[in-house]
Amino acid sequence: MATDLTSRQQYMVRDLAGDQHKYNMLERYYEGDAPLPEGAEGASVAYRRFQKKARLNVAQLAVAALRERLIIAGFRTGADGDENGDLQARRLWKANNLDVGAADIHNNAFIFGEAYAIVGPPNAFGFPVVTVEDPRQIEVKTDPMDPRIILDAIKLWRDEHDGVDYLYYYTPERVEVYVKDTSKSLYTLEGWIWREDLSADNPLGEVPVVKFENIDEKGEFEPYLDIIDRINHMILQRIIIATTQAFKQRAIKGDFPTHDPDGNEIDFNGLFTASPGSLWMIPENADIWESGQTDLQGILSAVRADIQDFAAVTRTPMHYLTPEGANGSAEGAALAREGLVFKAEDRIARFNSSWTKLMSLMFRWIGDEERANLLDLEPIWKPAERYSLAERADANSKFQDIPFNSRMTLIGQFSPAEVAQMEVERAGEVILQNVLTAPETTGGNP
Repeated sequence: MATDLTSRQQYMVRDLAGDQHKYNMLERYYEGDAPLPEGAEGASVAYRRFQKKARLNVAQLAVAALRERLIIAGFRTGADGDENGDLQARRLWKANNLDVGAADIHNNAFIFGEAYAIVGPPNAFGFPVVTVEDPRQIEVKTDPMDPRIILDAIKLWRDEHDGVDYLYYYTPERVEVYVKDTSKSLYTLEGWIWREDLSADNPLGEVPVVKFENIDEKGEFEPYLDIIDRINHMILQRIIIATTQAFKQRAIKGDFPTHDPDGNEIDFNGLFTASPGSLWMIPENADIWESGQTDLQGILSAVRADIQDFAAVTRTPMHYLTPEGANGSAEGAALAREGLVFKAEDRIARFNSSWTKLMSLMFRWIGDEERANLLDLEPIWKPAERYSLAERADANSKFQDIPFNSRMTLIGQFSPAEVAQMEVERAGEVILQNVLTAPETTGGNP
């Protein structure tokens, strides 16, 4: 029996449907399938091929440059002895393969402007299950007074294999599930059936959906789509000119008869064929014209300038976008990297509370309220600025007065797990050294 969705649920479905065009457009740019550069109306198939080859995927490079700087190394909690990261948090992280999942979440946030994860109940192994969600399937409503609090959420998706549409409605008290067949649009508001057998109470008392919000809820390259289009347009012009003028064109000028002595029209195209074995016999006063070679340097410089503009506004170092960027001065490279580092640190600050919330939900699912305390939870990020081995070794030798743990974390840039292992090995070396250097004792009286 069909069940009408509530007005609240219908409102959320309509909002989600309205976002699809934007999300799909951003994904196309990210996948290198940006809209084709503008060309002639009714372009031929050959011209369309030129257009497709003219697209340069700078959007993906801008996202990758930032994503690679955001890596979580562990979590600190309210439990004792977690200076190098909480072991239980590390186990939950590993059980959900969140080294990869976190990168996917960050990637979605940098493409679409927002990303989501859902923390589900423990599986057969006793670990809560974290799923990385497609932003095109999730809609949330937040508290107007505190946007960090999610009041309710829906997940809307289509199972093509079984031919069923699903709508999951999350509230602090319940998870309601609705289904319908796929004969109509996924965003149709009618025909949904409530499935009591799939619905369940929510023991957490809060919505188990976590939102990761990028600055202004926009993708990293979203404000600069016009620059990407400009780059693709200029590349298209270069391809067209280089292809159509790859061979010099020749023409013969002169006063030639139009008919032979028998009155037949002369086919000059057949007489003047361009081939290695051709021999042209032309009148004495005929003039041969040959086209010059087009200089593409201006177009190449224009494309390079547009790429530099894109690098500047997205704060992406040029060596990510073009190999030539690696040949600049060391000072220029440092300044470009500095902008990327500042941007990465800003995104880390924005995602801190979301990762804290996600880990808190996992601990709440297993009943560990001590570690679930949001005030004591914090993610440990690897530094956004990465130093070379030579720089780390040099700094380490100059800051010997800093405690070993802090030195290995801040200067050596090792993860908490690696530092903990170092401390164990270091203690073992001290014990071994003491044993080897201890004076020998002999029996008997002195």
